[in-house]
Amino acid sequence: MLHILLLLLKIIGITLLSLIGLLVLVILLVLFVPVRYALRVKADETVLVKAHVSWLLHFLHAAAVYDGKFGVVVRLFGIPVKRIPAPQENVKKKKRSSKKRGKKDAEAARNAAQEQAVPDAERDAADGFTDGGTAHTGDKQQDAGRSADKQQDVGSFTDIEGGSAGAVPERMRNHGARIVEESQSEESKAEEAGSEGPETEKLSFFQKLARFFGAVRAFFSKILYTIHHICDKIKTIRDTIAYYLEVLRSDEGRRTLALVKRELWNLLRHIAPTTLTGSLVIGMDDPAVTGQIIAIVSMFYPIYGDNVSITPDFDEKCLRGSLYLKGRIRAVTLIRIAWRVYFNKDMKKFLHMLKREEKEA
Repeated sequence: MLHILLLLLKIIGITLLSLIGLLVLVILLVLFVPVRYALRVKADETVLVKAHVSWLLHFLHAAAVYDGKFGVVVRLFGIPVKRIPAPQENVKKKKRSSKKRGKKDAEAARNAAQEQAVPDAERDAADGFTDGGTAHTGDKQQDAGRSADKQQDVGSFTDIEGGSAGAVPERMRNHGARIVEESQSEESKAEEAGSEGPETEKLSFFQKLARFFGAVRAFFSKILYTIHHICDKIKTIRDTIAYYLEVLRSDEGRRTLALVKRELWNLLRHIAPTTLTGSLVIGMDDPAVTGQIIAIVSMFYPIYGDNVSITPDFDEKCLRGSLYLKGRIRAVTLIRIAWRVYFNKDMKKFLHMLKREEKEA
């Protein structure tokens, strides 16, 4: 029994060690195996651009091509896993499936329209039958009702106009009395307003004058407030700029800037291509523009050196030639540069000084 238990523990230990070793191996491969890239450009009448990125002896490989159209292929163990654009067979299958789906939808819509047409026709026939039997009688009854209403309205009108006081309803008499009372009250209000007119006019004039001066005062007070607010903002910005300039001029700031400059140069030197060759012929319509372009390109001569030859063409507008470059990038180098920058003491003090200004604000 003890022997079996020890055997199981041995198998579990070997399995765990194998998994840990495999994990360490993967981490080391990611850190130390470089990602290699290559770029080839050819320009004559058309432009052809090819770019390749690979890792671990083409275990993972991506290629991009541009020759008027853009295409990308990603391969894993040499097997394509992603294509942009999709292969023509897949496009044709998608088109066929979309056509079949469209035909099915059209047939379903046609069947639904036919099924709906039958009940509609039956309902129209039934409506026509019922209307034919009862429409005329309904119209006659409606006309009779309208004539009776008209006669009743005419009779009531004649009773009120030419009749006696007894024919006038009580509600009409009450309504007339209420109209008379409202007219009398309006006349009394107008008389009171006429007697107090000049005083109210004087009060309204002074009130309007006071409101005018109050509006002017509020307007100028708003202008003054806006000016003070702008001045405060300008003062705050000026103080902030002065503070950051002081931080940059401090010893920690100078050492931090020197560190960032040094590590940035190391980063650019690491990711720069190790091989660069080519020849270019550049020409523009204006010879002066051609000379300016050559002058700008010559500024980068320390980078490409004698590996790339650039020839100006002052007679015609053209861009011909070829360019090839390749390089590699290691993850461990990038991590080392980031480590040196982030965990530097001067960098920490510099960041703390910047955050202190935010806390004070």
